Amino acid sequence: MWQHNTAKSGNKECKLSHNANDLSHECEWLKELIHLRITHYFEQNKQNVQINITEPPHFTEPHSQYSHFIYSNELTTLERLLIILALIPVIKPHMFDVLLSINEHTNRIFTEFGMVDHGGCMYASGATAAFILGGDNVASQCQVLKALLTHPVLKQLLANPSEQHSPSMLNAPLALTSEYVQTFTTATPYRPELNHTFAASLITSNMKWQDLTLPSTVQSQLDEITQWVKHGTTLKNEWKIGKQLRPGYRALFYGPPGTGKTLTASVLGQAVNMDVYKIDLSMVTSKYIGETQKNLELIFSMAEHRNWILFFDEADALFGKRQESNSANDQFANQNVAYLLQRIERFNGVIILASNFKDNIDNAFFRRFESVVHFPPPKPAQRLTMWQSGFCAKTQLSPEINLQHLADQYPLSGAEIVNVIRCVSLKLLAENRVEVLPKDIQYALSRTQAHQTQARW
Repeated sequence: MWQHNTAKSGNKECKLSHNANDLSHECEWLKELIHLRITHYFEQNKQNVQINITEPPHFTEPHSQYSHFIYSNELTTLERLLIILALIPVIKPHMFDVLLSINEHTNRIFTEFGMVDHGGCMYASGATAAFILGGDNVASQCQVLKALLTHPVLKQLLANPSEQHSPSMLNAPLALTSEYVQTFTTATPYRPELNHTFAASLITSNMKWQDLTLPSTVQSQLDEITQWVKHGTTLKNEWKIGKQLRPGYRALFYGPPGTGKTLTASVLGQAVNMDVYKIDLSMVTSKYIGETQKNLELIFSMAEHRNWILFFDEADALFGKRQESNSANDQFANQNVAYLLQRIERFNGVIILASNFKDNIDNAFFRRFESVVHFPPPKPAQRLTMWQSGFCAKTQLSPEINLQHLADQYPLSGAEIVNVIRCVSLKLLAENRVEVLPKDIQYALSRTQAHQTQARW
């Protein structure tokens, strides 16, 4: 199994230090620009000529996350100015003090400087960048406005201003998204938390790839996913067959409950060094027309171009078969499925769907899946491995316990075996002993079987 090398804590500190060093140079450059422009503004007369704009620091060998982003995107002086202005409220807000001078004629800050008060914090705006570069030159304002409206990198970096806050992008506060503030400062991966705008949560596992007990057929299909993560970019860019391929990778995990679909998804993410986000269907689905698609689009848009795996558990609820439109509810459900068919096909990341029954998924999705992985109930040999590895080293099995017999006699799923072991272990702790007796196993098995046969109300 292929794996990325994980970064050590010392390496993280080094990245943070590199970010701080490069941002310090960038701030010194901005400080010089502001000083030149303010000095020129207050001392200007008819004989004054336009000032020469100092070029930003040149990152010949980018070591930080910040300098690597600047270097790889080949950003211009204007674009770098907009980015560092958006970062200043986070790292050096006092640098804006000189731009907050009070105009003695109006008794308020100079409108020309473009500073904006938003949420109790002072931000620069596009007008600030235009003033620094060209004073009151209208051409500079037009250049800045064009960059804000059309440059894909800036649209990716900058947080969307509230429409009611400003009549123009030029006067809207410049602020980076939370992701890029974190990337350019702490140099740590951005991991959003579950909230009303992002209906997904990060799932992790303490288990490693070698801890999974899966059939060889499942292992080989999972290897295909890891190979795509490793070689997909090479396939598209260097082998030049990207035009023939759909972006991203889609897989369906199906099988009975407790066979390890969710666990495998989380362990797979660790194996390929990708975060796995599980979609919260209760927050995504809505009875209002168009709201479900809107909630899903927020997730897909945020996950686009990120090193994430999107995991849809109980996928039948969203990806179920379409019905004849005999009612408004049927039409509504069919619209959701039609949206998902189009959206997952153009998503450029990895998507995993999990379902107990393959036949519950709409047939149109199957031609879009690169992998359809069946998770069967574990066979006796697999169950024996789970029993052997389940108990901790502090417990002792009674000589009367035959794990092979348990594996052969009780066709439990992996999750059920874990529940039995948990029940036995808690019983031992409660009774302050370490030896597992046959009666402990039977007690836990009886509880598990009772749950399986208990009537549901």
